[in-house]
Amino acid sequence: MRLIPDDPFPEIGHPFTTDVSADGRWIAVSCHASGRAGLGRIAVYRTSDLALWDEIVLEQGIEGLVFHPTLPVLAVGTEDGDEFELRGGLHLYEPETRRRTAVAVAGAGVSALCWQDARRLEVTFARPVVDYEDLGRVTHTRSVAERDDWHAVAADVLAALVSWPQVPVEVDWSRIKGPDIDQPQRYLAALAAERGRAWNRRPGAAVVEVLRDGRILAAAQSGVLLECWSPEGTLQWTVPVPDTQRQRNGCRLYVTPDEESVWITLLEGDSSDRRTLLCRFALADGARLAELRLDFPVAIAARTDGAWVARDSRELFPGPRWPPNESVVLTPSGRQLATLALGESDSSFDFPVRRSPHLLFLYGVGAGDIRPEVLEKWVVRADPDGIERLFPFAWNDSLGPHLRGGPAVYVDDEAGPGLVHTCTAHDGTHLVRRAYPGGAVAWAHRFDARVTGVDVHGGLVHAAVTRAGSCELLTLRAADGTGVRRRTLTLGGHVYTPMSLSAGPDGDLVIGTVEGRLIRTRAD
Repeated sequence: MRLIPDDPFPEIGHPFTTDVSADGRWIAVSCHASGRAGLGRIAVYRTSDLALWDEIVLEQGIEGLVFHPTLPVLAVGTEDGDEFELRGGLHLYEPETRRRTAVAVAGAGVSALCWQDARRLEVTFARPVVDYEDLGRVTHTRSVAERDDWHAVAADVLAALVSWPQVPVEVDWSRIKGPDIDQPQRYLAALAAERGRAWNRRPGAAVVEVLRDGRILAAAQSGVLLECWSPEGTLQWTVPVPDTQRQRNGCRLYVTPDEESVWITLLEGDSSDRRTLLCRFALADGARLAELRLDFPVAIAARTDGAWVARDSRELFPGPRWPPNESVVLTPSGRQLATLALGESDSSFDFPVRRSPHLLFLYGVGAGDIRPEVLEKWVVRADPDGIERLFPFAWNDSLGPHLRGGPAVYVDDEAGPGLVHTCTAHDGTHLVRRAYPGGAVAWAHRFDARVTGVDVHGGLVHAAVTRAGSCELLTLRAADGTGVRRRTLTLGGHVYTPMSLSAGPDGDLVIGTVEGRLIRTRAD
């Protein structure tokens, strides 16, 4: 497995605060990657080579971190709760030994830390003011923990130190901020530049597509609209960030069968009035070729001969109170062939099917006044002439009514044609093979996790699975669902969290991660 791009600090995702130890050997970065378990995460790096040394994952949000003025000892304050109750913790971490000491604080969050000198650590607490006419206010108190030697402090000693009398205070946030806290991205980029390397914050890779020549397309919900990487991991071209803040990447791609161009959704307007600008770009150099505007937020479905559909995804808040727009059937060049009445939908109807010779959707069956998420879902096949129901999405009654679609792939092997698809129910996520077109279940697996990507190559199904504390790539035999192997997505001591997956024609897999990196690995 290897990372694309191969740059420093690939584990960070979005950095919030950072500090450097007094001896200059250690960098601590409070960071977040959407989709990862845990509210708080600190990555600790060696300054000598910018290599990841350790990760600290905490169950509460990180409010402050600061190194001791002379010792390699990091103090961390955490906070979690709401306007009625807060809880927090004080943590000490020594990178040389990876020793951790933690003390829970009941009824208050630790909202700020400041070393007054080598002996004294100033701890600021936040407590909620429960006032139903003015919720959300907090009061702050402070204590000062004093100790001659802050090495190897035991938990009971630390608890006694922070339980000293607390004094009500008005917090001067500018005084207690640590170095470089305001500009962590600039600071990390400068550190990388000092060593002749480049670093930029990268949002999660929500969509990846491997082309026949091995190039990789990647799209994220923020930042540049589209990237194209060579098989070796060199950035070939990018489509810049949208021109206005009222545009964002819809992260829906359609690659034309000749692989000469790609369409991508650009969502416009706000969440209550969302429209779509469909943009077509040349895959040779990223040049813009065409545009098509639709008056609804688009989800894309395609079949292998080139016909594709822009469906009303209903991505609005609050939910729309008007009938769904008719879906538009298009040619690869963007010429309209027909329209289809695919009915109500929302995010639970998301059903992107890879490698399908048919246009397949989830279709809601039920009275018109029923909320979309509880409509009975059917898998349907569409063509310019209409819609044909194939089979119910649920294969037994125990799944319940609130089913959600997800990634799927069409297969055709010794077991016959079929669909391998995900389905999220009240009891977890299911990965299922259904006969096509009848829907009989050939095999099924259930996970207490999310399946974020599915693809097939050489008779094997590959699934990217995200669960708390473990993110894996699972490989199963497509014909019978037998497990072949499972690999944790660990590189350099960090477990990467998958968002998307695509199999190349040579058997290579590319996994888009919430940390904004691509993982390229062999399927075998």
